[in-house]
Amino acid sequence: MNNPKEILKKYWGFDSFRSQQEEIINRVLENKDTVALLPTGGGKSLCYQLPAFLTEGCTLVISPLIALMQDQVDQMNAKGIKSMMLTNTQPLNIQLDNCQYGDFKLMYCSPEKVLSKEFRQRIKELKINRIAVDEAHCISEWGNDFRPAFKQINKLRDLLPDIAILAVTATATPIVLSDIIKSLNLKDSCLFQESFVRPNIRINSISTEDKFGTLIKILSGNPDSGIIYCGSRKTTEQVVKILEQNSISCAYYHGGRTTSERKELLQNWLSEKTKIMVATNAFGMGVDKSDVRTVIHLNLPSSIENYYQEIGRAGRDGNNANAYLLFQASDKKRTREQFLQSLPDKKFIKTCYKNLCNYLNIAYGEGNDLINNLSLKEFCKTYNLNPKKTLTTLNYLEQEGVFNLIQFSKQRAMTTFLLNQNQTLELLKSQNETTQIFQHIIRNYHNIFNDTVELDLDHIVRLTNLPFKSIISALKQWHSEGNIELNYAQTDIQIQWLVPREDQYTLAPLLQRLEQNQNVKKEKVEAIIEFAYSTKACKQKQILNYFGEKNTQKCMKCNALECSQTNTIDHKLLSELILEHIKENLISLKELDLSISDYSTFDIGESVRILLENKKILLTKDNKLKIYS
Repeated sequence: MNNPKEILKKYWGFDSFRSQQEEIINRVLENKDTVALLPTGGGKSLCYQLPAFLTEGCTLVISPLIALMQDQVDQMNAKGIKSMMLTNTQPLNIQLDNCQYGDFKLMYCSPEKVLSKEFRQRIKELKINRIAVDEAHCISEWGNDFRPAFKQINKLRDLLPDIAILAVTATATPIVLSDIIKSLNLKDSCLFQESFVRPNIRINSISTEDKFGTLIKILSGNPDSGIIYCGSRKTTEQVVKILEQNSISCAYYHGGRTTSERKELLQNWLSEKTKIMVATNAFGMGVDKSDVRTVIHLNLPSSIENYYQEIGRAGRDGNNANAYLLFQASDKKRTREQFLQSLPDKKFIKTCYKNLCNYLNIAYGEGNDLINNLSLKEFCKTYNLNPKKTLTTLNYLEQEGVFNLIQFSKQRAMTTFLLNQNQTLELLKSQNETTQIFQHIIRNYHNIFNDTVELDLDHIVRLTNLPFKSIISALKQWHSEGNIELNYAQTDIQIQWLVPREDQYTLAPLLQRLEQNQNVKKEKVEAIIEFAYSTKACKQKQILNYFGEKNTQKCMKCNALECSQTNTIDHKLLSELILEHIKENLISLKELDLSISDYSTFDIGESVRILLENKKILLTKDNKLKIYS
């Protein structure tokens, strides 16, 4: 079976390719350099996964995202397409042996790993048939997630001169595309670029001083699947409480939840047991759900690239979907504070890096390939560091290739049994929840009576089918009773070191790039603020213009004045109705929204904006609307 369509049907279950997929795949199979700029949900990964199956040898996939790589490896292996990922949990030489002799079709790894001396020494032995560079926009200093190691991928061409490269990304401006082609030294490359137009997504920027009230209005009576993106973990939990009070099926998802919790939450959402997922922006990457009808941003994202990717998780089936960006007057300042004021200076980066190495006992010349767990809260408390600025610094050090950073929540329980086996078994004669937990521990940890062991709490949850809190409660109870010694701690970050500690050598190049990096971030933050607050130009056209796509056609769907004035809503009539309500008393936007039931929140917001711009009404300091006088 060598026909791409037959492979597509057998392993992916689709009868036909999307848009330009087939052309891209045929070019890749001809061993020609290729660039594919396809939108989120456009099937970029298939463009290297399917050719890998049809070609003798192994396709090397270089990606900056560990979680996404692991998801793809799991998906491919589930289809019977043998795949692996290079990690720091096993010696590299053993993993490369597995690749060389294991008949793998796909091998995923980070750019830092592929550029290591050991990897490059053995690269010719690995039967690599082509290289795929995923998230290729990371190669450009003007890209959304610049990662310096991507700039050096072209060194592989000297080692594998006859190997073609496929570069894929969902978001790239013209300058970024040019950087990709130049930096990878692509020869006679062909660019396959789909339009950034998402004609089935209605994009709405909504000014509201009551985001939660607007949220309820959007979702009430809406039976479809959706995502709400929030700027913090705390906000996701607050939103869920409010939605539950209004009988809206929902759950919150962020890196602070355990692995087993996140897996269950995702499955519930995919199977429609939960309708609305309230999440931080990491959610949705690599998730294949085609019938998401609504994506709502409760806070402004850090860039138009991120916003475009996130709304692209709606309407992947081609049916109509809605995207809502909620903002209020204070969001300009809040967004700049969140993304710009937390940017570290050179002194803070040096201090943070030195403290981190000391905190984790990393000596000079050591650290390469080490894995450490870290509680951000405890680390910042120890050195009196600003948590937000510290996390930004850690993200920057990751971006610069110092280490891989995985944000997650892990409950670490180191346990020593203080009773011997007979004494412990005597305690377990009674049958209750606690004894059930310890019976499972004894059966699954054979050295539990001889050594201190680290319990895999997620695994115990799955084995016992009991809540996480019950497991922790039982362990703490036995600790207090003197049956075990328990050292319990929570970590929320895992650090996989990519280079040894050499303070000056490690930091010097990245500190030189700091100013440009921060200037790029500032430009992107200002661009998303301008996009959100602009009321006149079509939202779709603004996005297209940002990505360098010239299109003068209005979407005729969004709530920008350019499009909404030609819609069926009579804003003159609605404006008169609003003025009538305001004439009697000062009124908030929420009160106005509730009192005018025949119009949507969005149409009311549009008319209020028109009235404000025309100085028919004004907004008081306590956010009340009044007649302009």
